[in-house]
Amino acid sequence: MIDSCRSGADFAALRRGRRFESELLWLRFAADHSLATPRVAFALSRRVRTAVLRNRVRRRLRAILREMGLDLVPGRYLIGARQAVSALTYRGLRADLVQLLVAAEALNAASVTPDTSVDA
Repeated sequence: MIDSCRSGADFAALRRGRRFESELLWLRFAADHSLATPRVAFALSRRVRTAVLRNRVRRRLRAILREMGLDLVPGRYLIGARQAVSALTYRGLRADLVQLLVAAEALNAASVTPDTSVDA
């Protein structure tokens, strides 16, 4: 199960968190083992073309995180996307996100591999 970041305290913690970047995504992560479940927020600018594409990217990211649910470290996650992300397939988006999560030590690298999902 994954919750949303909603409170000011969530975003204040994210400001103190660490930032990780890839070519198409970025992640700000603040570990917090006192949370029962991870809390996630998304930041997709209007540069990611139309609202339809932004929502598709957001839905895909949510689905990927749901797949990894139990493997995510409790904490707060802010995931952002760059303009070219709308061209990625589900598999490509998943691989990019897994790479960021492993770099942030927010995911057990042995438990999730980038190519375990089918293109959507």
